Amino acid sequence: MRRGAGDQDREQYRERDREPDREQYRELHAALSAPLIAVGGVLPALLMAAAAVLGVVADPAWFVAVPLVPLVPPFLMTISLLMRNRRTGIVVGAAGLTVGALGADRGEYLIPWTAIDSARIETSPRLVDAMLKARRIFSPTRYWGVPRGMADFAIPAGVFVPPFAGAVLVINVAEPTSIVGQPPRPRRYFGNYLNANLFSRSYQVEISSLWLVPTRDPEGLAAALADHGFA
Repeated sequence: MRRGAGDQDREQYRERDREPDREQYRELHAALSAPLIAVGGVLPALLMAAAAVLGVVADPAWFVAVPLVPLVPPFLMTISLLMRNRRTGIVVGAAGLTVGALGADRGEYLIPWTAIDSARIETSPRLVDAMLKARRIFSPTRYWGVPRGMADFAIPAGVFVPPFAGAVLVINVAEPTSIVGQPPRPRRYFGNYLNANLFSRSYQVEISSLWLVPTRDPEGLAAALADHGFA
């Protein structure tokens, strides 16, 4: 939450924020946790390499398995989630917080400091899950398809919580209209009548007041936020 500093301290924060192009903290690939990389990248790559080796030393029929490994349902889902989360990052700068798909035409957002009501780091996955359910949020960075009971949930632009998330930056925005950035185009996700009473649905990404961004360096991020009066 915003630190209870006096008028002199707050003016000091404002002066710091007026400095042009001042970047205090940058975290790339903030959503790529070790388990997600292992299950969505390392393990399928090892299996494909093993099939290729067996194709050379044992039986050429093993080469058929190389392109099939990524299509096995567990790997198909985790590889897709790895790709969805690969560009998520956080930048703490003079103008505010830049979060989302850094460098992308859509999905990167600048949240001005003046628009932020509170910012804190949450380290409990259970509390993060509770926030998602309480706000009726479906996050495509966390789920491959539409989970059971989430067919009518919304997709806020600022929810970037991946599978196996550890620490998450929780931002409450008082003025969502001040946020700069274009949401991704509407996307279609599938329930296939298994987890939802529909085959698929197109979801429109919406700007909202709650932003959840993963971080792999909570201590470094907390120190950068403290310089702007958030602790």
